[in-house]
Amino acid sequence: MAQVVVPDRTSSCASTSRRPAPVAPGTLTSSQLHALLDILTHYEVYAEVELFKDPATISSYGYPFKCDAANGAPEFAADSSAPLLATLLQNVLLPAPGIRDLPLEFWHVRLQGLMVTLAEADLSESYDKGALGSRKTLATAASVIHESLSRGMLGGVPSGPKRNLSGSYDRSRAEDLERAWEDGVHELVHGDLIDELFNCATEQSSLEEHSPAIRATVDYVIIHLATFLHYVFVLSPEGPYLVKLVENVHRLIPYTMIRQTLRVGNAASMLNGMVKLLLAKMGVGAISNWLGLTQNADDGMNLLQRIISLVLLWDTSEFRKTTDKIEKAKGGPPKEHLAAIKQYIDKSRIEHDRTRESSSNSSSSVIAKILEESDPKLLASLSKTQHAQCLEYFSASLEIRDREEITKALCRRNPDLFTQAIKDAVGSFEPMIRALHERIDLREQITAAEEFLTGFISASKPKKSASGISESVVEGAKTAGAETRAPAVEDYVNFLWKNKHTLYSWLHQIASKCPEVRDQFHAWANKTIKIFRQSKRATPVPANSSSPSEPATDQATVVDDSNAPFNRNQHSGAAGALSSNLQSLFAVLPSETRANVLAAVDAHAAYLSCLEDVSRKRMQQILDNIDITGDPAKGSPARGSPGPRGFSMCGPGIFLSRWQNLLDETVISPGVPKGPLRCGKDVKGSIIQARTVGAPAKGSWDPAALAELGEKEIPSQPNVDIAVSVLGSPFRDLLADLLKNQTETDGVVGQ
Repeated sequence: MAQVVVPDRTSSCASTSRRPAPVAPGTLTSSQLHALLDILTHYEVYAEVELFKDPATISSYGYPFKCDAANGAPEFAADSSAPLLATLLQNVLLPAPGIRDLPLEFWHVRLQGLMVTLAEADLSESYDKGALGSRKTLATAASVIHESLSRGMLGGVPSGPKRNLSGSYDRSRAEDLERAWEDGVHELVHGDLIDELFNCATEQSSLEEHSPAIRATVDYVIIHLATFLHYVFVLSPEGPYLVKLVENVHRLIPYTMIRQTLRVGNAASMLNGMVKLLLAKMGVGAISNWLGLTQNADDGMNLLQRIISLVLLWDTSEFRKTTDKIEKAKGGPPKEHLAAIKQYIDKSRIEHDRTRESSSNSSSSVIAKILEESDPKLLASLSKTQHAQCLEYFSASLEIRDREEITKALCRRNPDLFTQAIKDAVGSFEPMIRALHERIDLREQITAAEEFLTGFISASKPKKSASGISESVVEGAKTAGAETRAPAVEDYVNFLWKNKHTLYSWLHQIASKCPEVRDQFHAWANKTIKIFRQSKRATPVPANSSSPSEPATDQATVVDDSNAPFNRNQHSGAAGALSSNLQSLFAVLPSETRANVLAAVDAHAAYLSCLEDVSRKRMQQILDNIDITGDPAKGSPARGSPGPRGFSMCGPGIFLSRWQNLLDETVISPGVPKGPLRCGKDVKGSIIQARTVGAPAKGSWDPAALAELGEKEIPSQPNVDIAVSVLGSPFRDLLADLLKNQTETDGVVGQ
């Protein structure tokens, strides 16, 4: 019988009680600097992401988004409200081929207008709905990925001896895959690997022909990408809903019509036909506007907008069933209570924020506070059952409103910024599309994309169990007739492994047949990778860096802790180029504060070391369950029966724990009229109460129970609030200065 892997609870890193060797006051070891950078970037990136709830944030973002100017001319904020997000955009994305040719209006008119519209819509919060929604799940995932890139840009990759990529790498050992990844990254940043990979893509049908290190690196990437997909679509309570969402969109995409349009030989005619197919509007308003009979009348929706609106409409109809059911329920909430909830939903953002704050401060549920503010008598007459029904009604109503507001912003806005943004993108990439269309049969790529999505949806569905018994972790889900199990990480590894050569073939065709396109991306890659090289930065020395009671210290000193007993995963590079900057920020703190910060940083360093050990262990478990060295052309790498330790429900990657930490820290309204605030950890595994679309079927797996399997071997994240509170603001100022200095020195693409 296939077994779900149960992590070993006796892991050697099951505690963060280990501490590095004592160090001199005012200095940080390399591991401590690495941990401090991790703490500060982790919370800074997510804080910047959350700022976009405010419509004013985008105006102070900086280039390429304009700030409000009285004369209407585009002006850009000198100090970015989101320095880490702006750094990645300005240094990596804006210079990319195609993107760099987008008109400036695409950014500060079209995209900025859409972002402001969505922010002004005041979409619902997890606090109100009593569960972690799909937007929260995806936003925190994006934040964790972004923070990893940000640390790479800030600290940089240290240079070292040239790595031998043609050496020996045992692809069945996790340590060798990690070594291959590190060697590959080093040669990408400091060597000639980018040039070699572009040459390999031109001459060979597979990038893995380059070297053993690249073959092992591909395995490393596939396992981590499979883990990410598994976490989103299986372990996340929103997973079944997201799979259903992808499936609905997949069903509506007109693949056959797109392939027929691509049959047109002339590139200009093909592009014109594709734009008409996807973006043409044929509503009555469009005709009357064209004839001049009306101005700015609603001109209907194009095909892309109809797909978006239809998918959201299907969701909305399901949530309406929930609200209708509660409204008609015997013994349900009286009409006055439901009317008060509806009235609250239509209030302004300021009123919503005030009610949430009042609910939080008084330890009352948001429903209790809504009814109390409307009429105290309403709350007094509410039973516990009716309170739960009101929460569900409130959640369903918010979901309906969210989808209506998103539809308005993307599909019914006048002027139509979404359609114009797509047209801008098509115009920017037109030379590239022409070159590809002339030399490559793009119909094959459309077919490959269709098959990829079909395979992905299949990989995300329950699997047949060899034993005939459901392998859900929860006893109540082990229905005798289910004969299914939850998708495992190995299932996604299998899926990605079988599809990787489709990507190789696509890259080979572009590189060999479209040299002008290849050379553009080659030049961009060589220029962009330099951002990740470790370089020395000027260390700001605060004015109060020394005082009579606090002797000055060498702030650039990094204490070598390579012999510290707890640190198997040494970080000799510390915080890279930011090491001296962080030393400066730490050194000027009062001695008592330094001691408290140091304790938090030590605990976090041990925590990160533990996560690295667990990640390596999980990767090895997956490698034990599959034959990663098999030939995908002859079949799947996954064995037909479970490996020696069964199917894995948790994969490698420190980012998983950091991602889960953000979700666990999300504040949630009390579930009873009067009670303590909850957090994401308390509602883990709970779906939006009113959701029926994509909800796990009876006998299916329990995401919360599966997630708890992996958490048993990982200690709780230590409390690092002291480090964030005293160093968070100075760190943000440091980032703003670095971004400003870089802009003044190098300029910004397009300005």
